[in-house]
Amino acid sequence: MPQQYHYPQANEELIRHYKLEPHPEGGYYAVTFVMEKKMKSPFASDDEERNIATCIYYLLCHKSPGCPDRPSHTDDSDEPDPFKIWSSDIGVLHLNKSSTMHVHHAGRSKYTLISAKAPLGKGLVDKTGDPLTKMIVMGDDIAKGEVRQLLVEGGWWKVSEVPEEDREAAENGSADGSRVGALISEVVTPGFHWNDHTYLNQAKLRELFAGCPRAEELYEKYKKYVKEQ
Repeated sequence: MPQQYHYPQANEELIRHYKLEPHPEGGYYAVTFVMEKKMKSPFASDDEERNIATCIYYLLCHKSPGCPDRPSHTDDSDEPDPFKIWSSDIGVLHLNKSSTMHVHHAGRSKYTLISAKAPLGKGLVDKTGDPLTKMIVMGDDIAKGEVRQLLVEGGWWKVSEVPEEDREAAENGSADGSRVGALISEVVTPGFHWNDHTYLNQAKLRELFAGCPRAEELYEKYKKYVKEQ
């Protein structure tokens, strides 16, 4: 693991202080701001109104003692369990129609962005013909290219995680697991709404890479990040 990054509060303390709860995408969150004024969103069906902006805290972290687990699902519920696939340190691939500005506070998080096919995205491809993919690390080490702000426009499949080397360091004891993770803020505009959000599942993942030169290789690489197993 690289030199331990700035992480002044333990994960359990962050969760308690900011009143964070498990997020269906993985990790923990708390809504901190919803602008009351609304606007017609160009990304919503039939120009539905959305709050102009919303903001949350979002935490991915090594699962330490005292950190809450995923909520239990009621067996007799007809609704699917949104937490069936859940981890405290690895998210799942999802897409928002609105743009999201990510602002780093502490720790490190790795983001994978994949250009979505139309109509959800622009269907951008790289020089080999595969969907255009970007890897970005949010953190303090600017010498290594880590960033403190990350803008993700609508039309990109996105997943974030605590970097693998950091997770391994927490598991083998070479790093203090209670201080391994990443705390950020996410500002969404037009404001976040579940109707503008979608998860990538196994079938959609295959469709995303259909016809690509490395279709099966890419499917195997990213299938662990989808909501359905």
